[in-house]
Formats: sequence, structure tokens, C-alpha cells
Amino acid sequence: MQKWILAGTALVMVATCAVAQRQRLPAECRQEVMQQCGKAGGRVAIVACIKEKAQAGQFSQSCTMGLVRMAERKQARATIPTGGTEYSYGDHPKQALDFYPASDPAKRPPLVIFIHGGGWTVGDKKSGTGDKAKYFTAHGYAFASLGYRLVPDADPAGQATDIAAAVAYLRGRAKELAFDPDRIIISGHSAGAHLAALVSSDERYFKAAGVPLSAIRGTVLLDGAGYDVATQMNDNGGPLLAKLYTGAFGTDPANQKRLSPITYAKSPNVGHWLMIHDAKRKDATSQTRDFAAALDKAGDETRILAVPNSSHLEINHDVGAGDNLITREFAAFIKSVL
Repeated sequence: MQKWILAGTALVMVATCAVAQRQRLPAECRQEVMQQCGKAGGRVAIVACIKEKAQAGQFSQSCTMGLVRMAERKQARATIPTGGTEYSYGDHPKQALDFYPASDPAKRPPLVIFIHGGGWTVGDKKSGTGDKAKYFTAHGYAFASLGYRLVPDADPAGQATDIAAAVAYLRGRAKELAFDPDRIIISGHSAGAHLAALVSSDERYFKAAGVPLSAIRGTVLLDGAGYDVATQMNDNGGPLLAKLYTGAFGTDPANQKRLSPITYAKSPNVGHWLMIHDAKRKDATSQTRDFAAALDKAGDETRILAVPNSSHLEINHDVGAGDNLITREFAAFIKSVL
């Protein structure tokens, strides 16, 4: 997540959505928007007001995330995948996943896993999936999109535990679901990129779930910026980001370090990484560069793709959505590590 949560024009889209589709926001958030910006004037003035107030952190966290969720749905153009089967891997409603078989499951294909974003606080296993399931299953892979408990029901450690449990559940049913349990790719967007990086670097999560780290052949990170949590909170400030990260990671530096993937760069980890980020985002650029450098120093193989003329949400949307740079690099990486 960048300084104002969304990159490029997405924050403007948040404001525009709020004006055009207030009825989709919770009543409390609609009231906040009207109180803060209802007297600003016409549509253009209201949009500017919402953008200004959001950047200043003057909306509540729940309202801010409601606006962000609305923007995600709009900018991702809401391609909700069909054809998958939902499985529960725990008792909480969010502890569920959607599985999509490969076009030819008889060949025991590899499995591509996706972890959605949403600032650790919002999001679900369908809204961020877009065209990924259709693309990967058509190209010979099984695909799964994972749900996980959200803050405040679970902190990022609990969320990483959920991810590991979901992977263990899938591997336990690999024969039935017809995929190779020892050829898995982990990917995630935004907060999901942080969680993908955390379980791929801190071996304790998969070890506790009974998943051998060798089964994870590579990890793809889509525009994350939480690989060094303390640095992100201290150096890329702003009240909105502070609310978001404090709500997820708290104020204890030891806890922030414990939940930072960069802490485990020297530990046994996945070993093969593709890190894709918006070239315009300063925090994503620095966080990606520093994490990759730490992994490289430890002997891992990393590749960074800085995407021009894109945004935080478009990077996620573009995976599998036609012949584009991000899809090509993602596909090439998978082939190189399997």
C-alpha cells in the first residue's frame, strides 16, 4: 500500500465513486462524507474535498477502507471468476478458498495460488481474482484464491497462519483435486503480497502447518510495500498510512520486526522471487529494492519488474487480462522455476 493507499489516479476514483455511488457505502460512511464534504459545492468540488480529507486521514478507518473497496471494485472492472469450487479450511467464514481445476487435470499440473489485498482489513477471495483463474487454468495450471481472517479478527501473524493452513488443506486433497502438491506458486497483491512474502520467508508458518518449504517453487509479489514494516511506517508517513499500519501491526517495534519479511531474508525461504511494482510508487520501489537486495545477499534469485504507466490496482487487474507485460513476466517466471 502506498502513502495514500492507492496509486496514481485511484484515489481520485475513490472520491468519484463516493459521489456517484454513495448508496453503496455504509450509512455511517455516507454520513461522514456528507459532514466533511457535503457543502463543498458541485461534483468537482466534492471530489476534491474527499480526496483532500482522505489524504489528511480525516475519515475513519472503516470509512476509508469502504471507499478503497469501492475503488478496487470499479478499477478492477469486477471480473468475478466462475467455475470454481469453495472449500472451507477452518471454522471462520473467511477461512475459505476457491479452487479451479486445470483444463487438463490428468497431467497433474502445478498449482498457482493468489492472496488478495485490502490493507489486512478488507477484501475477499473473489474481488481481487479478476481474470487469473481463467488465464491460469487455460494455460495448464490449477488455481486457487485464498480467503483469510481480517483485522480485527486476526493480525497479520494470524493471517499468515491462515494462508499456511489453506495451503496445507489443498496439499492434503491434491490427489482428489488433481494437481501436483510439490509444485506450487504463491502470489499476492498489496497486503496479500506482504502475506505471501511473510509465509515464503519465515519458514515457521509452513512448518507448523506441515507444508515442506520445497513445495513452494516460487513467490510473486504484486505491488506490495510492507516488507519492512517499521521502515514503511517511519519513512513513508502520512496519517492515512499510519492508521492502516497501526491497526494491523500495532506500535511495538518488536512486533513490527517479527511481521516483516525482510527480517527472514537470511533464513531458509522459498528462494525464487518475482517482485512487480508500480514504477511511480516511491515506497513500493524502495521496499521492493531493499527486500530483493537482502534476499540476493542471502543467495536467493530475485527479479524486479518496475511497471511504467500503471497503478496499484491495475498491476493486479492486468494479471491474466490479455497479452500484457505483467502477464508475460508472471508466466515466464513460473516456467523458469517449475
